[in-house]
Amino acid sequence: MRLKGHERRDRFLDAAAAIVIEQGVSAVTMDGVAARSGVNKALGYRYFCGRDDLLAALFDREVERHESRVEHEISRDASFEDWVRYGLRHWFRRMDESGELFLRLTSDKGPLAAKAAARRQADAAAWAQGLQRVFGIAERPAQHLAAFLVAGTAGALAVRNGQDDDDVIETITVSILAAAEALKARALADRKM
Repeated sequence: MRLKGHERRDRFLDAAAAIVIEQGVSAVTMDGVAARSGVNKALGYRYFCGRDDLLAALFDREVERHESRVEHEISRDASFEDWVRYGLRHWFRRMDESGELFLRLTSDKGPLAAKAAARRQADAAAWAQGLQRVFGIAERPAQHLAAFLVAGTAGALAVRNGQDDDDVIETITVSILAAAEALKARALADRKM
């Protein structure tokens, strides 16, 4: 049975993902992915300009999977606290499902470094907007706290053992909410002076 174009493209991305998991981002080559896919290398160039384009498409696919899941699993009307808890739980589940791939893609120091940094900045910007809207925190302190939240998620992933996820989520959530309340109180005190 002959595969459709998008299926061949997906198969190429799947092969690249397997190589990333097994050997790292730097091991991905158009030849290697074609061999793993069981097709001629020229076919890969039909869908991707080259290795960096292939890796960028793989990165984008993983981010899109993450974002579509978030949109379907939590209400836009959820409280900020629920968003933090959900976000952490989602990241933990994501690491259980495809953690090695996502960690390797987002920690790459090569062709994906700029994309990964832009993704972290976008995540931090979204959290900062939520902090500003919910707690009335000024823009710059909200950005600082949001960056802490994004970096803290990476740290939480590093220390989690899979057995105390609820405790880790509780610790981070309480910390973020307490920091937001403290920044809100400080801003109110500064305005009174």
